[in-house]
Amino acid sequence: MQSANILIIVACLVGAVRAASDNSTVGVEAPTIVSIVFKYDPNKAAAIAAGVLYSVASLCLFTRLFMNKAWWGLHLPIASTLMSVGLFMRIPMATNPNSLSIFLVQAFFTLLPPAAYLAFNYILYRRFFVNCVDRRYSWIKPEKAIRCIVISDIATASIQGAGGGLEASTNTTSAKLGADIVLVGLILQTVSFAFFMILVVHVWHGINRDGLLFRKEPWRKILWILMFSSTAYMIRYIYRVIEFGQGNDGYLIT
Repeated sequence: MQSANILIIVACLVGAVRAASDNSTVGVEAPTIVSIVFKYDPNKAAAIAAGVLYSVASLCLFTRLFMNKAWWGLHLPIASTLMSVGLFMRIPMATNPNSLSIFLVQAFFTLLPPAAYLAFNYILYRRFFVNCVDRRYSWIKPEKAIRCIVISDIATASIQGAGGGLEASTNTTSAKLGADIVLVGLILQTVSFAFFMILVVHVWHGINRDGLLFRKEPWRKILWILMFSSTAYMIRYIYRVIEFGQGNDGYLIT
């Protein structure tokens, strides 16, 4: 999944560099890489605040995992740490908007961690059935369900990567086709994750149906975590679909 996301990031960077170079003859007012990709100037105060919040979250997660020796979840605080670094990199990027090296670092560090967050939910879902409840509560065998979702994520991310490559083209028709392909990939990815949410809701319904004392079970928080975080991910997916659907001049992206 991460390799496919790298393709998307590289495609965006290529498109930004091409656009910046195409406009370099305009003069001192030529748009920068940052202005072309972001459509706004990064705010230093916001970058510091967000970076600090992610750093605090990373510290809490590292502490919790080491105390419980839960090494299987180590990629979660590592991803949060990378995200905080990426956000802090927006501080020098604000004063060096044409620095490709700074832009590339912040892009990789902010766009890749979400893949690890999703992976954590998938692993948590599988371990929930291994350690907490009977496997019969899963609509589909946990291993098979997660395998299908991961394959779907890789496929849809690859579609987005292919579309991103076309979108970076200087040909208007190819660029428009690329944007449409990226949008299709995003929609399919959203549908794929919606299937995962259905699996989680099915587990929730089955446990309640069998009359388990939900509030007294030590594992009840796991389902709350899965429901809450999955809902947050879905909001993000829907936002991105609308954002890409509106185009580069749309309300959300500007």
